[in-house]
Amino acid sequence: MTSEIKLLHNEVKMIRRDLEEIKEMLIPEVTPTRQEIKAIEQGRKDFVREEFVEWSEVKKRNRAKRAVS
Repeated sequence: MTSEIKLLHNEVKMIRRDLEEIKEMLIPEVTPTRQEIKAIEQGRKDFVREEFVEWSEVKKRNRAKRAVS
């Protein structure tokens, strides 16, 4: 029984490694540019000050723009 558990454990470890490799291929990690980092920091500051537009409002504005076009 113990050897079966060890085999199963090793198989799970291999599957995890394979999944991690697939994830890295599909979603490559990139280093953000200075400009992107500044934009993220600014967005965080805006959020704390509650200076943002709700997603529903963005969608509403976009629908209105498309209707005019």
